[in-house]
Amino acid sequence: MNLPAIILILVLFAILMGFFSQNKFDYFPIALIIGAIAVVAMLTIWNVKEEEILGFINFNTLIFIFAMQIVIYFATHNRVLEYFAIKMIHITKGDNRLFFYIICLFTGTMVAFIEDLTLSLILIPLIYRTCRALEIPAGTYMMGMTITINVGAILTPISSLKNLIIGEEFGWGFLEYFANMGILFLISLISTIYLIDRLILKKEEKPTEKNKKILISMLDPSIVIRSKTYFTTTILIVLATFTFMFLGFNPALVAIISAAILLLIQYKDTSFSDIKNEIVWKIIIVFAILFILSNSLSFFGFSELISTGLVNLLNDNIYLAVLITLGISSLLSAFLAGTPVTIILLPIFSVFIGKGFFPNPIIIAFISGVNMAGNFLPQGSACDLLTLTLAKKYKVENLNYRRLLKNGAFFAMIHFFIILGYTMLYTLILS
Repeated sequence: MNLPAIILILVLFAILMGFFSQNKFDYFPIALIIGAIAVVAMLTIWNVKEEEILGFINFNTLIFIFAMQIVIYFATHNRVLEYFAIKMIHITKGDNRLFFYIICLFTGTMVAFIEDLTLSLILIPLIYRTCRALEIPAGTYMMGMTITINVGAILTPISSLKNLIIGEEFGWGFLEYFANMGILFLISLISTIYLIDRLILKKEEKPTEKNKKILISMLDPSIVIRSKTYFTTTILIVLATFTFMFLGFNPALVAIISAAILLLIQYKDTSFSDIKNEIVWKIIIVFAILFILSNSLSFFGFSELISTGLVNLLNDNIYLAVLITLGISSLLSAFLAGTPVTIILLPIFSVFIGKGFFPNPIIIAFISGVNMAGNFLPQGSACDLLTLTLAKKYKVENLNYRRLLKNGAFFAMIHFFIILGYTMLYTLILS
């Protein structure tokens, strides 16, 4: 164990996490400085080889981030998601409770395949315009959407970078996620929607029949389609992308091929030079730095030290192991961005599981904690912050930080106990 190296990396990681989890200052230049300090220190002071430092980076994840940004760009550009969202709203015929249920079910399901911020950017304006036409406040519908997004994120390995990283580490693909997370997803999603409806939405005003008719007359999903050819091909390729991922093909490989096909098919309308400014390059670089910091901690012996200490503390008690995993991952993810938390905890829990504990309930607790704890505090979830920003922009009267904090924390506690009960029962039956 190299104690000076561990202390330096932990300090650098803490600084980066502090900047990463706030919105006042740009974290990118700080990340570059921190990455440079870590790499130079490892090369010059501790004589770590360049190829070993490169080996710390999970390139599969970085390729996936890059390629999926292109795929989602085309899905957004050709208004695939917007079409289906409007179609869903049209089905409700202005019934506000049915509208709420459909929006939350649609969000909770689609976020398992589409990045949460993209989904929010499409749905929040639609929710606002729908509620304005119905002359009802939009806050509860937006709040329901953002709470269920954090629930739906546990279902697949590609719903978030957190899941992709965990899935790659433990060999969990679509089938493993569905088999282990599916029941927990359904229980959490259905109970959340039902409770928001019964405790909050039921008490709010309902739209008049006149306003319902106005809404239906305004909605026509087909008007968002600019090119039927591009619209259709984009749907087919996106469906094929998720199908091949579901069948077990490498997500990064499938995503990069799908991105290339979309660029080839739609080159007359959109070229890579048009898209490159839409790709968030800095997040790819920052995640490379996070991987270097996290895996260097493991390299210098920190993960082994912590996990060995925890194993000795637990005394082979799998139930306590699950509780600690859920507690640590939930606590950190409530205050900090979930993906960096996942990256730093992953080596620790990997060694933890390698000590002989039954892995599945620990992995389930880990996935659930880093995803669903985002509801504890709005600043723990980028989607929550985006929802509040747009609610302020649209002057939504019944959604602000205080209301989202109060209700988000309430449902986060409910989710915590649902996860705890599920993992304990899972352990009792299968361990």
